[in-house]
Amino acid sequence: MAKQPIPHPVLSTPRLRLRQFRADDAEAMHECFADPEAMRFWNQPVYTKPLETERAVRNFIDCTPSYYRFWAVTEAGDDRCLGLVNYHDGHIRSRRASIGYIITPARHRQGFAREAVSAMLDFCFAELGLHRLQAFIHPDNTASIALIDKLGFSREGLLRDNLRVGEVWRDDVLYALLAKDWRR
Repeated sequence: MAKQPIPHPVLSTPRLRLRQFRADDAEAMHECFADPEAMRFWNQPVYTKPLETERAVRNFIDCTPSYYRFWAVTEAGDDRCLGLVNYHDGHIRSRRASIGYIITPARHRQGFAREAVSAMLDFCFAELGLHRLQAFIHPDNTASIALIDKLGFSREGLLRDNLRVGEVWRDDVLYALLAKDWRR
């Protein structure tokens, strides 16, 4: 008998609903992925073709929950995708994962990223029983650093030439949050 897939949890906050991606989210996500400013600190180059975003969204849908999972971020009363949050590089034995997030530039500075990431952190610590979550952030990404600081992450160090984006090597700053420090 075939193993049944694990249902994708829906996470809710007062303003947001985090749900599984659908193929029709590609158009909204392309607003993020085609925007050079939004992608300046992302781990991929700008997506110039909608087909690239469609391929990415298919990967977001077909996830392996023990290793990675993506949520489409939507407003509670509107199902249009505003961006994403995810955990990835999951190490179940070590109870550790990395996180990522991106919100469409038109919705920046409205607290959506903080609210969505907080809901995902609750899920990762409470439901998955993770011990440690990590964020790798470009040193110039002041908005993301401010967000991660507000959420209680600690800076652990600079990783030189840690990530290759296109043909460019990029530094990352490693931040981490332990379960015991979340929601003190």
